[in-house]
Amino acid sequence: MVDLPQHEIESVTKVNLAPALHGVSRFDGLFNNIANIDKQVSNTFKLKGDLGNFLGDLETYKLAITLEGDQGAGKTQLSFQLADGFADIGYSVGMFQLEIGANSNIIKRNRDQYIQPKNIGKIAITGEAPEGIRTIRQYAHQFNVIIIDSWTKLDVDSSEFDQLRKDYPDTIWIVLFQRTTTNKIRGGTKPLYDAGINIEVVKADDTFVNNYAVATKNRYGFTGVKFNIYQRKIVN
Repeated sequence: MVDLPQHEIESVTKVNLAPALHGVSRFDGLFNNIANIDKQVSNTFKLKGDLGNFLGDLETYKLAITLEGDQGAGKTQLSFQLADGFADIGYSVGMFQLEIGANSNIIKRNRDQYIQPKNIGKIAITGEAPEGIRTIRQYAHQFNVIIIDSWTKLDVDSSEFDQLRKDYPDTIWIVLFQRTTTNKIRGGTKPLYDAGINIEVVKADDTFVNNYAVATKNRYGFTGVKFNIYQRKIVN
């Protein structure tokens, strides 16, 4: 162990104590005193009904929700329910239906089953992203909520997911991810770490009526709560 001269010890002590003694109000734009963040914090909001209770008290700022799970479990159906839920509180929703396409009878059936007539005017849909992620970016400011089904079709690195959150912090992102035959997320698991809510959609059996969604991560509410997709209600 090396003994420092007394004047060096005093110098180090002053440096370490300076922030505590003098406060942080004099720091430049990178830092802000924690007492002053209230003006910048967005208000929380909640969707109606059991879907709202399932998600919790949300905030718009950098909100991203991932949906992943088994094939045929109901990811697309849940995304339509989310679209209706956000539209029901006045949010505009843009849906990129890249897996099925916008003109499929499946889309029409999901619309008729899950979108309330009063909310249809707030929801727009397309089956294409002609320029991939660049198209997504072009429309990011035109909707309050963007739904992408699915991320795999964009053929971009998973790091782009978090970049969208950072570049468009006032846009809410709902993104569906496919699993491989070995039960892994296509493109990697990085988006699951970046998102505020990760929802796993589980195929309970072949009837669909027992399929459910469960939040494996939720910064705004509870995890482990089961939301039945067919019944559209919490079941535990």
